[in-house]
Amino acid sequence: MKAENGKAVGAGSNAGVKPMEEYQYDDSYSTCVETYSALRIFSDNIPPEEITRLLQIQPTDRFQKGDSHSQGKLKRKANGWFYSTEKLSESKDTRRHMDLILRALDGREGAVKKLRLDGCEIDITTYWVSVGHGGPWLMPQQMLKLGTLGIGVWWDIYFQAEGRKQ
Repeated sequence: MKAENGKAVGAGSNAGVKPMEEYQYDDSYSTCVETYSALRIFSDNIPPEEITRLLQIQPTDRFQKGDSHSQGKLKRKANGWFYSTEKLSESKDTRRHMDLILRALDGREGAVKKLRLDGCEIDITTYWVSVGHGGPWLMPQQMLKLGTLGIGVWWDIYFQAEGRKQ
């Protein structure tokens, strides 16, 4: 093990992992037509107002268990709370959208843990419209933070024919 910048580096450490600020976002990501991410929290018994109170983050959308949807044909089976980056950034780089959510959660790790322990289902979904080769990716620091928070990530990916960029 050797010391690097005053920190021990070796097996099991973050050796070779650059801080996020050393990476550059690619806001005009050439193989992406559109992308955004959303933190989603679902609960059978914790109402959206309580999730907002615990996180101290205003949701971009929410619904209550029992609310009508699908033109009134169906009722919501759980409470839903959402924080979306759709209107916060026009970047085509998933990493920027993920960082917007992770920054919003900074200092709120205890609240996220409490919500998970109280039975909430928490994840982040990313909408991605692709054209050409190459796709979304995350940085190691983001994956570490997501793992620490116990938040899974999934992508909702669509493919658009080349030459049809919007």
